[in-house]
Amino acid sequence: MRLNCQLALVLSAAMLVPSPTFAQQNSLKPAPPPVQQSADDLKIVIIKGANSTNSILRKTAEQPVVEIRDANDKPVAGAEVVFQTPWNGPGGAFDDWLKALTVRSGPDGRAAARGLAPNTEEGSFNIKVIANYEGKSAMAVIPQTNVLGKKGQTLTSNSHKTLWITLAILGAGAAAAGGAAASRGGGGTSATAAAPVVISSGGVTVSGPR
Repeated sequence: MRLNCQLALVLSAAMLVPSPTFAQQNSLKPAPPPVQQSADDLKIVIIKGANSTNSILRKTAEQPVVEIRDANDKPVAGAEVVFQTPWNGPGGAFDDWLKALTVRSGPDGRAAARGLAPNTEEGSFNIKVIANYEGKSAMAVIPQTNVLGKKGQTLTSNSHKTLWITLAILGAGAAAAGGAAASRGGGGTSATAAAPVVISSGGVTVSGPR
């Protein structure tokens, strides 16, 4: 009888203790990490270097410049930007040997690839540009063309022009030397006349005295 009474008292006390509410149970669990909303990819805007012509003879090229923007077209500073030229065929290199150059965009979102020079192969090629920033990425290409001379000037025409100038100088020097020799010979002896140099579009002709 006494045991039954004690059991009844224990059950009554348990019923009087309030059970934790649903909110209290949830408060005991760790809070879930905040959900990060995914944003659109970056944008690459080509500022300089597209459709430019590089001179192989002069070893000059248009230096590529791009601007990195976010989904709202605002400049992105600190983005990693990689400029990559082709491994084979027409192309170029940065600082004489680098096929890939990595730079960071500035406060204005712009990144420039300095030190680009064409290789010795004529033709068109693309410079690949890859931008990365906080898990977002974008890619673009910058088309360029290598030529032997500036604005399509060929190597043959440059060589001919240089040859003509050189021969003209040599011809003038030979004429001056002949005149000096004649003046030193005086009237008693006849000096040998210098061979004239004739330069024409068809070639170079050297003729003797007549």
